[in-house]
Amino acid sequence: MDRRPERTAPVHRVGIPLRALLLALLVAVVPVAALATSNAPGNNAQGNNGQGGTAKVSKGITVALSPSSRTVDQGQSASFTVSATSTGGFTGPVTFAVSGLPDGATASAAPASLVLASGSTAQATLTVSTATTTPSTKTDFTVTGTSGSTLSNAAPGQLQVLEVKRTFGLSGSVTGLLAPGVSRSLNLQISNPQNKSIAVTNLSVAISQVVRTPAAVAAKLPCSAADYRITQYSGAYPLTVEPGTRSLSALGVLEANWPQIKMLDTPQLQDGCKGATVQFTFTGTGEAN
Repeated sequence: MDRRPERTAPVHRVGIPLRALLLALLVAVVPVAALATSNAPGNNAQGNNGQGGTAKVSKGITVALSPSSRTVDQGQSASFTVSATSTGGFTGPVTFAVSGLPDGATASAAPASLVLASGSTAQATLTVSTATTTPSTKTDFTVTGTSGSTLSNAAPGQLQVLEVKRTFGLSGSVTGLLAPGVSRSLNLQISNPQNKSIAVTNLSVAISQVVRTPAAVAAKLPCSAADYRITQYSGAYPLTVEPGTRSLSALGVLEANWPQIKMLDTPQLQDGCKGATVQFTFTGTGEAN
């Protein structure tokens, strides 16, 4: 027996050129990529909805405020125009709500409700009223429109409240002469130059100067504010004063509640007070109504 190993037929490797292999892969990939591109969202020639139009807008309300800012005195009112516009075919009534107003301020719309047709715009007047106690500050607020469960955007607005600094005048005089131990009442005159009433909440009288006669000055006879005593107004507050000038008596204040001045009866020599003129300073505070 021949034990020599059998010879196998040689295996011939078939060589494929690298360039041809790459070209074949490229041809296979391109159609897949093209298919993916053609099916990508947004590449449909008919648009997303297949009808060639834009995306549908949901029904709603858009609110705008004009002007966006107002300035007002304490106790006064400011008006805005609020507009409501239908979007996406919304129809129905719309009411307004305001939030963020300062203390003491309130808002109301006229008319209180608007009815919108599809695509329409309607307007109302928004009145913001302040109180005399509303803080003098600048405040941001918002206006929204509602219709059932439909809520609009929040339209921004701003309200600046100015402190009221209105002036009024005070004067007064004593009827009759003063002598030691004698008191005289001062029927104060309150002058209101404004075109609205004021509420006076405080009145005060003080002696500013005692003017002696030239003879008393030459004789060096003393007399000063220490020889007199002031009793302040004791009536009720506030005193409502209409435009013009009103006296305490005209305002219905009893004389017993008027301010009074009394010349004191002291053991010191008071001859320097004979013929002297007592001058007063009047002060007061109040609020505009």
